[in-house]
Amino acid sequence: MTRYLLPILLAMTLTLPLRAGISEGGQPPQLPSPSVDLKPEDVVKIVIDALARNDQPFTNAGITTTFAFASPANKVNTGPLDRFISMVKGEPYGIMVDHVDSEFSEVVYAGNNAYQMVNLTAADGRAVVFAFRLSKQLDGDFKDMWMTDAVWPVANTEGSGQAF
Repeated sequence: MTRYLLPILLAMTLTLPLRAGISEGGQPPQLPSPSVDLKPEDVVKIVIDALARNDQPFTNAGITTTFAFASPANKVNTGPLDRFISMVKGEPYGIMVDHVDSEFSEVVYAGNNAYQMVNLTAADGRAVVFAFRLSKQLDGDFKDMWMTDAVWPVANTEGSGQAF
């Protein structure tokens, strides 16, 4: 009996980490992905909402979604995904992960580029405004899709009220 039980237990142990990202139906959960139907403000909202619940439906799903919306040029500088996860969890971006509140500015268009600021509040009350620069992809697999080229902190809003 032990001869048969050991391989089964071993197989179960090895597949547990793989099952963490599997839904009840046996399929991987569908995360949002770039689409020609999304406007820049949709992309930023999807990313911000995903980061607010980073570990749903699996560990780092929010950061994985954020990486999916990074432009090919952005991914060259920030990828692969493991490196991107470390970057987003570190300074100055760590406040974005599991934040508790967000406020969005209007989108500003400049040709094939779009800019939007987001005021984020962490659970500990810290608040930072981040600027998003997106571009409409002109060719390749993501042609005509808005994707994130860069994100950077522009203001620490602690004690200063509305930032935009």
